[in-house]
Amino acid sequence: MANVTGPVIIRPAGGPYGWRPGEHSHNVRRRVGADQRQKRQGTFRHLRRILFLAGICALGYYGYTFGDEYVYQAYENWAFDQQISGNKTVTFADFIRAAMPFGSLLGGGTALPPDVAASRPPSPAPQAPRPVYGSILGRVEISRLHLSAMVREGVDARVLSLAVGHVPSTALPGQQGNFAIAAHRDTLFRALKDIRTGDLVTFQNSLGAYTYRVLATKIVRPSDVSVLRSDGGGLIPVAEIANEPKLLTMITCYPFYYVGSAPKRFIVEAKLVSNNPSGQEKLAATKRDRRSAPAPRRFS
Repeated sequence: MANVTGPVIIRPAGGPYGWRPGEHSHNVRRRVGADQRQKRQGTFRHLRRILFLAGICALGYYGYTFGDEYVYQAYENWAFDQQISGNKTVTFADFIRAAMPFGSLLGGGTALPPDVAASRPPSPAPQAPRPVYGSILGRVEISRLHLSAMVREGVDARVLSLAVGHVPSTALPGQQGNFAIAAHRDTLFRALKDIRTGDLVTFQNSLGAYTYRVLATKIVRPSDVSVLRSDGGGLIPVAEIANEPKLLTMITCYPFYYVGSAPKRFIVEAKLVSNNPSGQEKLAATKRDRRSAPAPRRFS
């Protein structure tokens, strides 16, 4: 072996090149850091996927609830108009055929044409028994606010998810007492945030149309149920309602844009100002007037 006068590099045994590339301590730290970053990136990737799926599910649930309410309101409004005109045998398939663009592809329906329905002889005016829980009572409208919604009997979660609910313990429309209805602030009664004194509220059912004028609004606590009394809890002065009050009370949560369960209730109270009976009700009223009228006097 020749004599070496310069620096000598001694390669350790373990391979043809002495050591494997990357085994330097600096490279080891870089490799371990890269592995940890990959693990964190994988965790974040799974988290993003989970959040994405959760967002899709939330949007799907919102779309389902909104669509369920929209379709229900559209169908019940259409069916209500058909019943008012005299057609009592409509189905959801008839609604699809009449209201949807491609509804005619379903074939013929069972709905009666208007002239047949109109040619039916009027039947005696029905009485007003207490409605069945969940049944349709009619339609409430506030034209200035573009509010129109169907009203059902009851105020449970299922009823209020689809329609305006009538408080069962209160009077029926047009009757003496307080006709109280409720709905959610973020759906059907959202327009009540712009209600004003003097606005007209119309309730329509098979017996006719009842028009109420708004006289008072108030914000109360949920425990304050005095607004359900026959006199409306005193919101309207006694001089305004006379001795036979016929009131309408609309109830929703407040504040309107509160996130979560709203802590208060927004109350709108109105007084009946006109009652336009339907054709059947007019006929029955005419017959009652004739029976109660005194017999004409005869002069010899």
